[in-house]
Amino acid sequence: MPLHSHAQSTRFGLKAGVNYSTMYIPSITRPDQILGLAAGGFAQVALSQDGFFLLQPELLYSAKGSETSFQGSTYQNRLHYLELPVLAKINADGFVFEAGPQLSYLLAARNENAAGTSTDLSGSNRLAVGAVAGVGYQLPMGLGLTLRYANDLSRISKEDHAIRCISYS
Repeated sequence: MPLHSHAQSTRFGLKAGVNYSTMYIPSITRPDQILGLAAGGFAQVALSQDGFFLLQPELLYSAKGSETSFQGSTYQNRLHYLELPVLAKINADGFVFEAGPQLSYLLAARNENAAGTSTDLSGSNRLAVGAVAGVGYQLPMGLGLTLRYANDLSRISKEDHAIRCISYS
């Protein structure tokens, strides 16, 4: 029985978009969401000859955070991440469904409140593990639009056990 090999096709590209994110903080009922930039590159590897099943690792810069008003003061938290999502994708005639794990590294943080500004990362978990899911449409030439939900499953702060970042991009 002869063995046949099919050449896998790989595409590389750039992506850019916005995050609409918030942080889950138990002591604050509902922090406001803020906009941030998301940009980077990706490789798209076809796992089937027809391009129906794909694997897409990405390397992205992502700005996330939240804003809260409390007793007349505004508190704003901005987090800057380097993210590595690895997504399994299904491409059904241009309609794309994607899901997979994400590893994020906290590059910087900026916390502003009435007392001033802090950029101290000493109480932060620098590494976060998360999950990503999305839907979208991709043209045959590669240009596409995707709506994505990401949820960090790890805590952001070592002191507070439930701070997580949720973003929509």
